[in-house]
Amino acid sequence: MIYKVKHSTMNPQLSSGDRIIVLNFMKPKEGKLVVTNHKGIFKIKRIHKIEGDKIFLKGDNEHPDKDMFITKSEIVGRVFTLPKFFRS
Repeated sequence: MIYKVKHSTMNPQLSSGDRIIVLNFMKPKEGKLVVTNHKGIFKIKRIHKIEGDKIFLKGDNEHPDKDMFITKSEIVGRVFTLPKFFRS
């Protein structure tokens, strides 16, 4: 699937308006970007730590109030960025 980034919580890697590819067959790995569906809201975050079924996610621009714990079932897929000239 292709998604459009709506906010800047992943700056500098992703900016508002960028387009990303999300693949749902990839195993979650620490350090990788994922899209989650948390309480009906889609979010892009980086996997900081995996402990069993619990995953701790962080944004790249250090807003601690936006960090969150989720379960593996809330992961929509892993994010792959497009080259800059295809992003917006």
